[in-house]
Amino acid sequence: MKRIDLYIARTVIVNTLLVLLVLTVLASVITFVGEIHNISETYTVAEAARFTIFKIPGGMYDMFTIAVLLGALLGLGELASHNELTVMRVAGLSVARLGVSAMMGGVVLALLCVLLGEMVVPGTEQRAEDRRAELVNARTNVLGVGGIWAKDGSSFVNVRAMTSRNLARGIYIYDINPARQLTSATFANAAAFDVAPPELRGVRGTTMSVAGSNTFHYRTADWHTSLNPNIISLFAVNATALSAAGLYDYIGYLRDNRLDETRYIAEFWGHVAKPVALLLMLLLSLPFVFGPLRSSSTGQRMLVGMLIGIGFYIFDSMFMQSGVVFGIDPVATAWLPTLLLGAVGVLAVRRIK
Repeated sequence: MKRIDLYIARTVIVNTLLVLLVLTVLASVITFVGEIHNISETYTVAEAARFTIFKIPGGMYDMFTIAVLLGALLGLGELASHNELTVMRVAGLSVARLGVSAMMGGVVLALLCVLLGEMVVPGTEQRAEDRRAELVNARTNVLGVGGIWAKDGSSFVNVRAMTSRNLARGIYIYDINPARQLTSATFANAAAFDVAPPELRGVRGTTMSVAGSNTFHYRTADWHTSLNPNIISLFAVNATALSAAGLYDYIGYLRDNRLDETRYIAEFWGHVAKPVALLLMLLLSLPFVFGPLRSSSTGQRMLVGMLIGIGFYIFDSMFMQSGVVFGIDPVATAWLPTLLLGAVGVLAVRRIK
């Protein structure tokens, strides 16, 4: 029994990775061709190729769910065409037991997908976009022109640049009272985050009140802030490229400062739902092999699988964006497409005789 489990799981994994490789190559070619019009003296063909390579993990993560469905159809369909599944069923194995064996491979693929999305994609996406912005837009500051703006308690902070992991430069701090009146404006040449609390350096500013204004100058000053290098770096990255851990930290920051976190909650639960959707895609492949469609050719099964996979991807993306726009609960926004996929999969499997 263990040999059969391993054999079926390995077939699903190998074919899924093969499909994922093909889809990744196609997506990479399209990405590279799309970068050709940006070629210049600074952004060379080699840099465009480097950008394409760094975008590969993100593309793989996006296509993993579709690849699982197609890989399962290809692998299990191959076993069915060689009558191997028929022999297993004659030997006494039920469709449910064979499905469990396939699901074992799905669990391994789900773990690979999670590791890719949490540990690889955030870093490669940021490096790709930062390097491209530097060469195409002549932008040497990863935080962009003008840096980033953030709410920090009752203050609004503008960080112009991050020159290293723990050193920011060009810090503007504007303190606002409950009546929404400006009470002080502070500028610091730099902020060091490698000490506790963070330290402002080269500080000067002005305090304002009904009695008048006063200026101040300090060589260094403690900065009691909720900002840190991790939070600041998140401002420069697209939400879809963040890991679940990064989204969780960012949501905490937004809640602490009473800012709208709906979009990021939806993205967070989307990350959680993805491995579940991956397993449900594998479940949905079973009726194509054991059900009424088992007599269809491999090409027909792959075509239907491709349409289902792309349709789910488009619906999931559109529903998440629509949920944010129309104020739908972000948890429901993230989970509803996956739950619908699960319902369709269960109904289809129950029709298998």
